[in-house]
Amino acid sequence: MITKFNILNKPINDLSGFDSKWIKAFARENDLELVESINDLSTDKAIFDFQNNKLFLHMLLDGESSSIHFDLDEGSVAYRAKSVSKSNELIARAIGCKSHYRPRVLDATAGMGRDSFIMAKLGCDVLMQERCEPIYLLLENALIRLFENQPELKKSLHLQKSNSIESFEQLEMIDVIYLDPMFPIRKKSALVKKEMRLFKKLAGEDLDADSLLTHALTANVKRVVVKRPKGAPLLKALKPSHEINSKNFRFDVYLA
Repeated sequence: MITKFNILNKPINDLSGFDSKWIKAFARENDLELVESINDLSTDKAIFDFQNNKLFLHMLLDGESSSIHFDLDEGSVAYRAKSVSKSNELIARAIGCKSHYRPRVLDATAGMGRDSFIMAKLGCDVLMQERCEPIYLLLENALIRLFENQPELKKSLHLQKSNSIESFEQLEMIDVIYLDPMFPIRKKSALVKKEMRLFKKLAGEDLDADSLLTHALTANVKRVVVKRPKGAPLLKALKPSHEINSKNFRFDVYLA
C-alpha cells in the first residue's frame, strides 16, 4: 500500500517552462516532500512530477516503474464526448435526462472524472467528490487542462475533496447521486489493465460501497444510480427500480 507521496523538483526531460518555485509551492500546499530523482520509488512510496503542465504519478507495479495521469480532453473519452447526446449515451437514460430537462448530479466517486465529463457534455451540472488525495490531485490537474480548452465547462463541473457519506445529509440542489465504486478488473487489454491496476493501487477497495448506497438512499434526491460490471452482485443485495444494461456494465437505478 502506498502511504507516502513526494514530488520531483526537477524535469525528467529537458522541458522548457519548468518552474521550480511553483513546484515548491505546490509541494507545500499539498504536504509533499521534494525529491531529486524519479528512481526513489518503493512499494510504499510514489512520486508526482509535472511534464508540460500535466501531472503524472509514478509508482512501482510488479517491481517496475509505471506512471498514471488523467486526461479528459485527449484520448477515447474526448472522442466519445464529441458526439455525446441523450440518444446515444446510456448514462443519460440512467440519470434521467429528458428533452428539456437535465438533472443536477453528485458524482460521489469521481475517480478519473470520465463519467462526470460525459454528464457535463450532456448539459448537466455535476458536483464531483473524491476522497483519495492523490486521485483528487490528478483529477484537479486534468480539469485545469480541460478548462483551458473548453472554458464553458467551468460552470458545469465542480470538484470537491470530500468523503461523500459525510455530505449526503447536507445535500442541496442535487437531483441524482451517481455511484461508481471500484470493482474487479476483467478487461483483457494490457493497456487498460495496467491503467486500472495503477488506479486501484491508489484507490484501494471500496469496502464501504454498500454503506455508500445505504446513505445515498436516505438523501433528499430523486434517484440514485449505481454503475456495476455486468454480472456483478447488487450492492446491499438491494433490487433497483430498474436496470439499464450494456455489453460490459449496467446501471442500477433506484428511484425515490
